[in-house]
Amino acid sequence: MAALYLIRHGQASFGSTNYDQLSDLGTQQCLWLGEYLKERSVRFERIICGDMARHRQSAEAICQGLERRLEFECHSGFNEFDFMTLLKGFGEANPQHAIKDWRNPREVYSCLRLAMLAWSENALPAEVPLESWQAFQQRVADGLDFARRQPKGNTLVATSGGAISIALSQIMGFGAQTVVNLNLQSKNSGITHCYFSDSATYVTGINATPHLDRPDRWDSVSYS
Repeated sequence: MAALYLIRHGQASFGSTNYDQLSDLGTQQCLWLGEYLKERSVRFERIICGDMARHRQSAEAICQGLERRLEFECHSGFNEFDFMTLLKGFGEANPQHAIKDWRNPREVYSCLRLAMLAWSENALPAEVPLESWQAFQQRVADGLDFARRQPKGNTLVATSGGAISIALSQIMGFGAQTVVNLNLQSKNSGITHCYFSDSATYVTGINATPHLDRPDRWDSVSYS
C-alpha cells in the first residue's frame, strides 16, 4: 500500500503582523523532522503543499533535513481556513467572546473553539466573508483525492491543522466537535500517517512528533 504523511507546518509567527511565516523555531522543527525521516530511510515520491508560505517553507526545511529535493506540487485544498476572518466575524457577532489580547494564545484558542463550532453549525452572520464549512470540507476532500493518486510509495503533504483535522474526519467518520478538538491540539511539524489503496485509507498515527521527543527538544513542542 502507498503511504501518506500529512504534516502540520512548523511554528508560524503568532502575534506578528504576518502569521504566514515560519518562526526560527518552526524552521528548526521541520529541519529536525527531515533529519528524523532520513534516519529512518523514508523516501518520498511526491511532496505536496498548500498555497501558503508556511506550507512551502516547512516542506523546504524538511527537504533540507532529508538532504533530498523534489519538485513541489501545489493544491489549494490543503490551505488552512481563514481563521482571522472567522475570529473577527464571530467576535463582532458575540462581543462577550471577542478577543481583547491577540497575543494571548489562551484567549485566542478559547474564542477559536467557539467560533469553529458556530461555523460548523452555519451559525455565523451571513455577512462574514468566509467559505462555508461544507466548502472547506469539499476542498480538503479534493486535496485528499489529489494526494492519493500516487499508487505506491510515500507522499508528503505540508499543510495546516484544520485541513488535517477535516481530512481525518472524512477518513474516520467523526463530527465537528472532534475536528475542533483535534485542530486545537495540532502540534507544529506533527505527523499524521496513513496507508491507502484504491479502496480504503487507514490511519496509523495522529499528531506525532518523534523528532521532538527527547529531553533537549521538549521545550520545542508548540501549537501555533
